[in-house]
Amino acid sequence: MGSKILKSLIVFFLCITYLFGAVDINNATSKELMELNGVGKAKAAKIIAYRDQNQCFKSIDELSKIDGISKNIVLANKDILTLGECEEKVSQSGFTATSFIDILLNPVNFTFVIIIFLLAFIDQKMKKDLKSQIVSVGVLGTFVGIFIGLQGFNPDEIISSVNKILVGLKTAFFTSIVGMSVATTLSIIDKLRGKSERE
Repeated sequence: MGSKILKSLIVFFLCITYLFGAVDINNATSKELMELNGVGKAKAAKIIAYRDQNQCFKSIDELSKIDGISKNIVLANKDILTLGECEEKVSQSGFTATSFIDILLNPVNFTFVIIIFLLAFIDQKMKKDLKSQIVSVGVLGTFVGIFIGLQGFNPDEIISSVNKILVGLKTAFFTSIVGMSVATTLSIIDKLRGKSERE
C-alpha cells in the first residue's frame, strides 16, 4: 500500500516538474524559446517568424523545417516541448468577416473612416467637391498607422519585428482603400447625375 502511494507521489511530482519546465512552441516568447538546448536569440526569432507566418505549428517535428533548427535539436528538447492551442486562429484564405471587422474597429482606422464618410456626406449634401480631400485623409490614415506600427520595431529581434510591421501595414492601408473607394464612388455618382440632368 505504501509503495503505491510513493509511486503515485513520484508520478505527481514528475508531472508538475514537466508542466513548469515545458515550452509551448505555439505561444512561447523569445526568452522562453532561448531556454531550449541549442536555441539562441537568432534561432528563437526564426521560430517566432515561422510560427507567425504559418499560423502556428501543427506538430513539434515541424520545428526541423526551420533553417538552423536540426532534427537533433528537436530531439534534444522533445521531452519539454508542448504544442499549445494557437492564440489566434486564421482561416485558410487568411481573411474573414471577423478579421475585416477587427481591422475596421482598429481605433486609427475607425477614426479615419468616420472622417471619410463625414466628408462624403458633406460632398453630396452641400455639393462641395471634397474627393481629393477624402483620398488625402485615407492616405494620412495609412501613414499614421505605419508610424504606430513602427513603434513596436525592435532592432534586437528584426525577424519577429518585421512580421509585426507587416501586420500593421495590412491594417494601415485599409484607410487608403476606403478613401479611394469612396472618392471613386462619388465621382461615378456625380458623372451619372450630370449625364441624367443633361438628358
